[in-house]
This record gives sequence, C-alpha cells and structure tokens, in this order.
Amino acid sequence: MKPGIYNDITNADYHATSAINASFLKSWIMKTPLHATNARGGISQIVADMGTAIHSEALEPELDNVVCSEEKSRATKAFKEHYELCKAQGKVLLPRKDYDNVKNAVLGMLTDDGKIVGGLMNDAHCGKLLKQPDKICEASIFVEHPSTGLTLKCRPDIFSPKLGVMGDVKSAQDASPRGFGKAIFRLGYHLQAAHYLLCAKLIGWEVKHWGFLAVEKEAPYPAHFHTLGEEALEYSTRVIEATLREVAEARETKKYDTRWGPYSVHHLPEYMANEEE
Repeated sequence: MKPGIYNDITNADYHATSAINASFLKSWIMKTPLHATNARGGISQIVADMGTAIHSEALEPELDNVVCSEEKSRATKAFKEHYELCKAQGKVLLPRKDYDNVKNAVLGMLTDDGKIVGGLMNDAHCGKLLKQPDKICEASIFVEHPSTGLTLKCRPDIFSPKLGVMGDVKSAQDASPRGFGKAIFRLGYHLQAAHYLLCAKLIGWEVKHWGFLAVEKEAPYPAHFHTLGEEALEYSTRVIEATLREVAEARETKKYDTRWGPYSVHHLPEYMANEEE
C-alpha cells in the first residue's frame, strides 16, 4: 500500500496487507522474531465476535452491524446459516444473551430502581470521545518509517482532531485502574500505543493524548478511560524504534530466530536449595 489514510478498506483487507502492525511488533518484542513471522491461531471466534460487536456498537452504531439471533444456541443449523449470511454482509450475529451484554457494555444497564449504570457512553471521558461529531473511526493508516524504509500500518479505533485524542476500545475482565493498569504492560498495550502514535505522527495527525477506553463485559459493565504517562510513552517509543531497526536488519539477513542462544544452563532455584537446610 502507498502511504496515506484510507477510509474505504475493510478490516479483512487491511489485515491482508503485508505492512508491519502493532501485533507483529508486540510478538517480536514479547516473544521472538520466529513467533512474529510465523504467527498462528488466535483468540476464539466467540471472543472475537464479542470484541467486534462492542467496537461496532461503540464506534459506528448507525451501521447496524450487530444482529441479534433468536436461536438459543450457536450450534443450531439456523444460527450457523444466519451467522454466515451476516458475515458475508460485514455484520456479526450474536445470541440474545451476548447481544444484550454488548448493548449494556456500550450504553449501560438498567438497574431495578430505574437507573442507567456502566457502559462506555456513560463514562465521562470515554463518552465524550465517542460522541465527538468530528470523530474518525477505524481509518487505515499506512506510512514509511524514515530510518528503516519499512512500511508500517495501524487502524486506530477513534481519533478526534478537535480534541486531539486517539483511542482504542478494549473489552476487559477488569477495567479498574489497578486491574487494567497491570494488563496494559502485561499484554503489551503500551507498545501498541507507541506504534499507533508513531504512525499518526508520520501521517501528520496531531495527537495530544492517547487513551484506552476499557469496559467490562459483564454486569454492571463499568467503563474507564486509561492513558499513559510521559515516561511510559517515551520508553515504549524507544522500544518500538529499536525493534523496527532489528526487523529491518533481519530482513536483510533473512534471520528470524528465537534469540535463545545455542543452549541454556539452569541452576538450582534458591527456594529448593533452602529446603535442604
């Protein structure tokens, strides 16, 4: 793909391109070059569908891309046929329970006393960004990295030029500051943020703030806006830049190994040595 911003590329077509994305870099950094260049598998279809549905409802609800099935099981022939039809139309079909969970995660749930609680739209910061009239959702960005010549890509969930805020919607088991804060670094989300911000800078977008719009997938569906401090972003950017240089060198040498060395020597753990005393 030529460098630029594309608003008419499907998610499938975007992923089919060979440009380097955040997932590739996270795998290279957190696993090995061998893992990054030979990725297989992924999350389950049900988990993927729930994530896709929450994104669709939060970012572009006007497209009506989330469809509710009246079938009680995903295993029925009727559900499977309807599922494939929806998939061909770029939509996602969910059983009633999952459909309601998605709606509640985005819009909030109705309590017994008639109040609406939880949901992305009801969080002050998440809701403000999602409701921005100038929001740009799921634009495909392709850029050339200046020092390596590598083609990079990213597909940020949302960007508001007026606010100068770019964000990524995350459905989570724990959206709390403590729980999701740990997940950011355990799952490499900080590296994703640095990659996205690098691509945005190279394409000319002025991003003042980055945020994760996290929401829990079960009642009461609390949501929270998480951002990264200056030190964390500077560190992550240095790691991404260093990794891109490694990738460029590996493409020259055609060497994508584990970086584990020829062999490893393991010493008796201290806790086991203490058992003998």
